[in-house]
Amino acid sequence: MVTVIDSKKLRVDVRSITVNFADGARSSCGLEGIEWRRDGYRMYRYRCGDAYVDLHTMNIDGGLSLGLSVVSSKNLDSLFPIEVELDTGNPRRILALTTHRGAATFYSDAFRYYNPIAVDREPKGVKPPDDPKYPYNLSYIHHDEYIRGSPCWTYPVVVGKFEDIPYYTIFVLAGYDDRYLAVFTTTNGDVTAYIDPCFKLKTFLGREARRMELSWVASIAIDNDPYRAVNGCVEAAAYNSVFKHRMGKRMPIFIDKFGWCSWNALLTEDLSHENVVKIIDGLKARGIPIGWVIIDDGWQDEAVREKWPRRILRRLSMNERFPKGFRKLIEDLKRLGVELVGLWHTINVHWGGFEEEVARELGIDYYRSRFTDSYAPPATMDQAYEFYRRFFSWIRESGFDFVKIDNQWIIHSLYSGDYTVGLAARNIQLSMQLAAYANGLDILNCMCMAPEDYSYFLLSNAMRVSIDYIPFWKADAKLHTLFSVYNALLFGDIAYPDYDMFISYDPYAKTHLVARIFSGGPIYITDRYPEKTDVDTLRKVILPDGRIVRVDKPGLPTRDVVLRDPYNEQVVLKVASTVKECIAIALFNIYKGGSVLEDYVKLDILPFEVREGEYLCYRVFDGGYSVIKPGDGVRVSLSELETEILILAPIYDGRAVVGLKDYLLPPYPIEIRKIDGEILIESDVPGTLLYYRDGVLDEIKIGKGIMKIST
Repeated sequence: MVTVIDSKKLRVDVRSITVNFADGARSSCGLEGIEWRRDGYRMYRYRCGDAYVDLHTMNIDGGLSLGLSVVSSKNLDSLFPIEVELDTGNPRRILALTTHRGAATFYSDAFRYYNPIAVDREPKGVKPPDDPKYPYNLSYIHHDEYIRGSPCWTYPVVVGKFEDIPYYTIFVLAGYDDRYLAVFTTTNGDVTAYIDPCFKLKTFLGREARRMELSWVASIAIDNDPYRAVNGCVEAAAYNSVFKHRMGKRMPIFIDKFGWCSWNALLTEDLSHENVVKIIDGLKARGIPIGWVIIDDGWQDEAVREKWPRRILRRLSMNERFPKGFRKLIEDLKRLGVELVGLWHTINVHWGGFEEEVARELGIDYYRSRFTDSYAPPATMDQAYEFYRRFFSWIRESGFDFVKIDNQWIIHSLYSGDYTVGLAARNIQLSMQLAAYANGLDILNCMCMAPEDYSYFLLSNAMRVSIDYIPFWKADAKLHTLFSVYNALLFGDIAYPDYDMFISYDPYAKTHLVARIFSGGPIYITDRYPEKTDVDTLRKVILPDGRIVRVDKPGLPTRDVVLRDPYNEQVVLKVASTVKECIAIALFNIYKGGSVLEDYVKLDILPFEVREGEYLCYRVFDGGYSVIKPGDGVRVSLSELETEILILAPIYDGRAVVGLKDYLLPPYPIEIRKIDGEILIESDVPGTLLYYRDGVLDEIKIGKGIMKIST
């Protein structure tokens, strides 16, 4: 047994390594010794019958990277050649993020039922319950069944022991008495790694081979703070991977403005030049400035076949519902004040790939995928780059400013049998990103919560962090919030989290909206009927120039709930971030039982360090306020799907500035300057300033610009 981390009260041991061969043989490995050591680097050699496995460990500030390389005299299994069993003792609770499709299979019925209703069609499925069992079924699933379920999303699951970790888990955060352990798996070198029950690392290869190049498959961090543990394992993974931390990349161009997407508004059948322009014009007429638009699925000239995947791109052009072409559509949208327009497509161009005619139009090579039985981008770096460069050149020349790239998980299987999954993922993801940015296109990533994607987010800096939004479904308002918040705990370190679009006249829109302004990522609607749009609520998040109010950085679940399950447990979900000098906390009651929940919110639960002293606590929806003294808190009570926002403004010399009452994040539109004991407020917009002094919260009408507050 090898100890890879020994951190006082907690250590991580490698209990066993097993090799699986293509002929069905299975060999347990024996440790031969340490082959090489230098500073914080170790290499341990294992003999495994017909193969040698080298286990590599590298200490990195705040964490450790775990790597594997293999040399074999016979072919390794193309699916899962290497298994590594870890041991870290018995935690009290574990948060796991799994790609196991069984966690939420009931969403399929919900899509078929509610999506048609949103576009005035008859439901195509059975109405799902408003309190579905979640997680639904996490039993063993064969790899063939796993990939047919499009494993592109992660689902947060809380368990009590490592034996209960779901199959195909990519991240765990385990809590011990006074320590937290975070483990994160990636695609690197030749393989993709997952965590299976009993804390077993399992590597997926993608084709038979006798060699597996050094692949850094997992990162591990231990800390007495859960957020530092998460950040430590992400930083350790990034050190030996291609992806960069969110803060090291450019902010996406669509983050600051309010957007609209065509998907739930029009689906594929109603997507047309006329309908898109009509909706955006209607929103503008009602005073909602749309800064960016996504033309989602449904624009293509496609062929439909009987077998899966059914839809294939036939030609590189839009269909008959866009008779004037994309350039005219974009011209009409920008005439209405839209600044940016994005185009949807999949990483393999369309769900089922493309026909040979598309490759001829682009004048490039292609790859015939056995998985989809159609054409896909070639998987060598130079050919993949040239493919995407020409494809994105066509999109850019059509007038688009960014792309929404869907179906990214499919790299896992698209090139199986010919390329290792690590090589294919690296070449496709990097070529795609480099070609997009070379053409001046930004990227909104979707269906990308798979290791083959996030492990190579070198430039990409916005990603969906949950399964699709479903209109008008009470359960989705709860589960979508749960999924997004807990997934963002990890993925918010890699990219700006996208909580997906929503409909403003959804009966649960308030919950969806509050969650999104705490995401730190894009906010956009998918309204079909501008006359129904909840203008009054949306104006509370949109400034007159079209910018949105949002938190400084992606909100995180607070310490008291980071290892809890607010859907199945009677606990208020609390998400915290900062807005300039203030603390912002969003409260949600997403308990599936529907009962009223009460809580006592204190500063010591926040996911970041805060200044000591008194704070004014302003309740945005309730309008009430109270003073929180050191060690004290505030009592809250929420009914089913009720939400509240707490703004905690620091009190100095008996005074505190909350911000503008007109917005859901009051501090966002203002800057506070203190000069010689006086308070100057610089406001981006006119509004009602909330100013606390002498024990009273005053409301002061202010204009745009700089003004002095009387003390």
